[in-house]
Amino acid sequence: MRGIFDDLTWEVHETAVDGDLVVVRTTMSGRQTGTFVGYGADGRPEQAFPATGRSFATTQTHWFRVADGKVVEHWANRDDLGTSRQLGWTPPSPAYLVRMVLATRRARRTVSP
Repeated sequence: MRGIFDDLTWEVHETAVDGDLVVVRTTMSGRQTGTFVGYGADGRPEQAFPATGRSFATTQTHWFRVADGKVVEHWANRDDLGTSRQLGWTPPSPAYLVRMVLATRRARRTVSP
């Protein structure tokens, strides 16, 4: 993530603990300066989103189950649609769509079959 987003931060707004469960409500923010690659179930690049230089700030909630001082489970609720809109991924302009296709091809070439 840090190779894709400059100034990447999580501002923690609230935390709650109940037994072995920890909940954290945050805002994640940064600026996209690298290509974000999404991978399919087979581990191969499925879609690439080239850098836009845009900034974003969206909320997230993370749930952790802790055992013996270690995180043993993690779930997250993120506003991925809000992030993609702020970064210009959704809806993509025609020019950005072409950039996405080219970036996806490049990402697929770098992974051996």
